[in-house]
Amino acid sequence: MRWHKEECSDDGKMGHPTDSRAWKHLDELYANFASDPRNVMLALFTDGFNLGAQISSWYSIWSVIVVPYNLPPWMCMDTANIMLSLLSPRPKAPGNNMDVFLQPLIDELQMLWEVGVKTSDAYSQELFDMFGVLI
Repeated sequence: MRWHKEECSDDGKMGHPTDSRAWKHLDELYANFASDPRNVMLALFTDGFNLGAQISSWYSIWSVIVVPYNLPPWMCMDTANIMLSLLSPRPKAPGNNMDVFLQPLIDELQMLWEVGVKTSDAYSQELFDMFGVLI
């Protein structure tokens, strides 16, 4: 989880989200957050799909996935590091009602940003307050 601070190379090419202007801008705006490499940068993805092979299927599932971007590129999208936070089975796309399903996740992300979570650092064997942000 420290790779983005300790081992990421700055070769001027976009090879990882740490190379993006958004990440660098967030580091500048919130220097206190950026000062601890154990704080987590997260991404959120959503997509819907039909269960059957038929396009005309009336039933779909919408997934919401959270991915930690602190990891090296070869680990970011590894299935072991992807967190499925919501499955919404529906007869049709959730549309404007998606916010109702996302509210518990939003509450947890808000707590992670504002309050943090006491957790253990396996590398240094100490407890610390971990914060997180969704980029």
